[in-house]
Amino acid sequence: MGLQTAASDEALLKVRLESGRTAEEELKALRALARLLDSQFEVMGVKFGADALAGLIPVAGDAVTLMTGGAALVTSVRLRLPWHVHTRILVNLVTDAGLGAIPILGDAFDFFFRSHRRNFRLVEQHMLERAAKQAGVKRAQPTKPAAPG
Repeated sequence: MGLQTAASDEALLKVRLESGRTAEEELKALRALARLLDSQFEVMGVKFGADALAGLIPVAGDAVTLMTGGAALVTSVRLRLPWHVHTRILVNLVTDAGLGAIPILGDAFDFFFRSHRRNFRLVEQHMLERAAKQAGVKRAQPTKPAAPG
């Protein structure tokens, strides 16, 4: 079966995957977690999340957000995404935790790096590509997926 007409990302989110769930259902919890950790709050126009707040607690805060952020890696492995996606997620998490652990500089870094949003986008991009392949269509716009908040 060849590729049919282009499908929007919104349509691809409704495609039922081999897991029996839609791409949207697979991404729902990860989207909420990425938003909580990276952009749940806003002060004077600057968005930040629980990751930046937890990072204010030396070592323990970064360890907690590293473990919590591991949900993207678990999701990626569970969905059998390509190994390079797992690797990129792990690099983002380790970079966030490692640089975030540096006093003061790391706290500022946590406000802007947003590793959890990056990881969500990685998983979402590959899920949408899988949904398009499964549906036998091509993606209309393989651009940046929607941000989790």
